[in-house]
Amino acid sequence: MRIALAGFSQGYYAVEYTRYLSTLKGIEICAVCDLDQSEEYIDSCAFVQAPSFAREVGAPLVHTVEETIALAPDAVLVCAETADHTKLALRFMNAGAHVFVSKPLCFLSGQADALAAQAPQDRILLCGQPLRHETGVQELISRLPEIGRIYAVRIRLCHAAMIHQAWERDSARSGGPLGTYGVYLFDLAQALSGVHIHTLFASGMNAVTPQIEDFDTVRILASGGCVSFSLELFSAVNAPMPFLQAEIVGEKGMLETHYDNSAVVASFPSHQSKGSLRTSDMTRGEMDHFLQCIRGAEAPACGIAAMQYVTRCIEAVRESIGSGLPVTVKEVTP
Repeated sequence: MRIALAGFSQGYYAVEYTRYLSTLKGIEICAVCDLDQSEEYIDSCAFVQAPSFAREVGAPLVHTVEETIALAPDAVLVCAETADHTKLALRFMNAGAHVFVSKPLCFLSGQADALAAQAPQDRILLCGQPLRHETGVQELISRLPEIGRIYAVRIRLCHAAMIHQAWERDSARSGGPLGTYGVYLFDLAQALSGVHIHTLFASGMNAVTPQIEDFDTVRILASGGCVSFSLELFSAVNAPMPFLQAEIVGEKGMLETHYDNSAVVASFPSHQSKGSLRTSDMTRGEMDHFLQCIRGAEAPACGIAAMQYVTRCIEAVRESIGSGLPVTVKEVTP
């Protein structure tokens, strides 16, 4: 299978995805495309030089989408600036390639809808959502039947705002912290509860990162079906805090993960138990899943429909913060 990398803007992910794939039997990295970005830009994003990285993974270095397509990749990893993701994904899919897009696919529902309408149905599109492949989350989902009917989901996400690059600070190009991490909050809330959020009320502020001119702290109260949600995004944190804290309350007990050594803690009226130790490498898990999707062995865990929903939630949050009122999340029309 011939796989190409398109873009270094997503930094760590672009490099780690490609490095891992280059070690697998039956996989050839057929192109590394820098999207005509300068060496200074690439080094500041990914801390590598494009020519040396291309040599490392044994691939030719090219500079344009057209050059990449000419090398006939079976699949492409799109790791560009977020605002360009859907445009690039569509070009590669129309050229016959399966596509993985680094988190997030996009932060605007119009872009997600356009891609859903125009993308060829015989090509795989997998949208980045690393938390789907994290040990604690996977164990959490597998143990949901133990607590019966779900009543409430609480998720707290603590991740420093991405402000190193000019494009990251520009919310029109990156989506800001809410656009960057919204897929974590809303896709995970759906995966844990089994329902979509219908109504939400949000508050947001910029606490300590004026460089981005966007919210770095967001709190959301929401409901969907008979499930209540409390979702919090703290991207103004500088102290070492758990990246993810999640609690799911059911009729029989509660499950929680705090992104520490134990993947899950299960609490019941009669006892409390700890799950396995957290060991997963999320980037490898995503790439293994992408390969299985291409081979027809698995369905995309986070596909275009999931991102249509996520982007509608992100837009509803911005609307609620602006109006100070609860907002109904727009439904995705098939």
